[in-house]
Amino acid sequence: MKKTLVALVALLGVGSLMGQTKMDKVSYNEHLYVVSNVNGKTAYLAFDTGSPYTCIDSTYVADSNLQYKNVGHANMGGTGSAREKVRIVINELTYTVAGKQYTSKVSPIIQLKPILGDQADGLLGIDNMGGKVIVIDYVGGQMGLWDSLGDVDGYTSVPIRYENNRIYIPLTVAIGDGKVVEGEGLLDLGSGGSIDLTSSVAEQYGLKSIVPRLCYSFANGGIGGESSGCDFRAESASVGGYTLNNIVVGFSNNSSGALSNREYIGVVGNDFWERFDMMIDLAGQRLYLRPNAKFAEPFASPVHGFHCTDRSRTLGCWLVNCLYEGSNAEKAGLRKGDRITAVNGRSVREISFEEKRDYLDGMQGVSLTVERDGGTAVMAFPFDAPGI
Repeated sequence: MKKTLVALVALLGVGSLMGQTKMDKVSYNEHLYVVSNVNGKTAYLAFDTGSPYTCIDSTYVADSNLQYKNVGHANMGGTGSAREKVRIVINELTYTVAGKQYTSKVSPIIQLKPILGDQADGLLGIDNMGGKVIVIDYVGGQMGLWDSLGDVDGYTSVPIRYENNRIYIPLTVAIGDGKVVEGEGLLDLGSGGSIDLTSSVAEQYGLKSIVPRLCYSFANGGIGGESSGCDFRAESASVGGYTLNNIVVGFSNNSSGALSNREYIGVVGNDFWERFDMMIDLAGQRLYLRPNAKFAEPFASPVHGFHCTDRSRTLGCWLVNCLYEGSNAEKAGLRKGDRITAVNGRSVREISFEEKRDYLDGMQGVSLTVERDGGTAVMAFPFDAPGI
């Protein structure tokens, strides 16, 4: 769960957006959030079409003093390379979306904040959306769950396969040098990236030797913990007749988990989809796409050299979750698990969740105050030149 910007939205009120339900914009970050009510408590849920279930964060459960009677246990996997034993709430978790209340048959309690940050109280899965049309306006920061399909004028219709609470789309990635990967991709709005190909695809097409590439490792790459992979720049990626050129694509090194040997070739996340207005008709098994104002925006090369999660509310820091190999951040001594308490002398407690999204953009470098093993150090380094 890395890279770029997508919408943070709330599903509140009634009005008219294309003749249907109005959705009020709240803010932006790497994932698309809805304001919900979970068993009587306000919660911010990250919308995740890659999750078959609506999940709830373990810290949120403890802080909100939520009590459940029907609880089981299961081993759960995700993008991370391992499976985790988690508690499961059975037929007891209720949540609201767009003013309607739903009950989740199966609700895993997971450690989500180490992955997404303190703003995430849970994941809004698609287990109760089978009969709905999911409508997303990334530029306007709006989202809807409609009972029927709206006006599709100007949209292109793309066939999808909706099976076992998963959404599969036709995907083509032109790697370069004549290499083309074709197959089904997983439509995954729980991913902040563009396209991440599975490790089996990487092996089959020799991607681990592609040059140039930027390799990274996550301490918490998703449910299941550690994850690693590399980014490179592909010639293009196409869905439903739309082609995005010169796109930054990732591939996984994981030998297990959602990005290992799968029936799909990769996951397609928000950095790809934010360039479209979308309507996902699950019952009709069609995806409707229309380019928006972000369609022609270039895909940026990673230059910061690290990613961190905002734990300023619970831990008083930004927690370093990811490092790029050979980056200036790594050379300066930054490590996964480090606690950043200040950026250029400014306390991270003063930097809002919304501001953090693009706080480092436009800077040539950074000075970080870092805590590790009870000590404090200042690490200053220039950002990397675009490597891909």
